[in-house]
Amino acid sequence: MALFKSQEEREQEARERAERERQHADWVRRQEEAARKAEADLAFAESPLGRARQAHARGDRLFQIELEVSQLTGVDSMFGSAENEITRSRTEPDLLGRIEDEGWHLEHVGYVFVETGSTSTNAMFSTGQGTVTRGVVTGVYLFRRVERPAS
Repeated sequence: MALFKSQEEREQEARERAERERQHADWVRRQEEAARKAEADLAFAESPLGRARQAHARGDRLFQIELEVSQLTGVDSMFGSAENEITRSRTEPDLLGRIEDEGWHLEHVGYVFVETGSTSTNAMFSTGQGTVTRGVVTGVYLFRRVERPAS
């Protein structure tokens, strides 16, 4: 019972409670940091650079990766006109160079347009149609493993 405890005992209990709360807060912080690190590690492993590193560590001789280069989008019009817009993908600067830094040499590159849809509308005041095509341009990059001389 706290009624019959001395002032020193109550202060000691308060210090112990504060210490337990501090330890619990430290534990929660460490758990959150570990979760953030695990999430960051997973995101890196799934990134192009992470995949290149994993393939090299496995001893793969070739590494192929497909990266979106640009998108073709547009809005059709009831007047039969078509407006297409090309949007360049924002990729990491010098991503291909960084993949080469992981022990790969860019061997071959190819590009492909993958149509994801299109819309055609008849012209309202004239003849003809307006067509809007949507899709993505994808770069296919093939890297060959660089054999580094033994040190």
